[in-house]
Amino acid sequence: MLKFKNAEEQAAWNMAEALSEKGFSCMRQAEEAAENFRSGKMQMRRNFKARGMSEVDADIRWSGTTAAKKALSDNGWYMSQATMYNEAAAAQYAKALYLKNSDGI
Repeated sequence: MLKFKNAEEQAAWNMAEALSEKGFSCMRQAEEAAENFRSGKMQMRRNFKARGMSEVDADIRWSGTTAAKKALSDNGWYMSQATMYNEAAAAQYAKALYLKNSDGI
């Protein structure tokens, strides 16, 4: 059980926890986007192989599709959001630690 010295310290900790959870949520969405890209690429390779075409041709075709571009864009967006939220959470954790260790100055 966490013990807080004052309401400001508890508020900083609670904000850090909320920001951290948002960061994890964004990371999960980034992972889903990366998986969408990978699975689409594998499906395109299977389709091209069935037609007797090379994986390189499949990769070139896949990279030009709207679905591939969206998956990469989503991955980049959610990764940047996760980074932002995690950095903000780290600042709030640092604030809570500072308030915990300060003598009420």
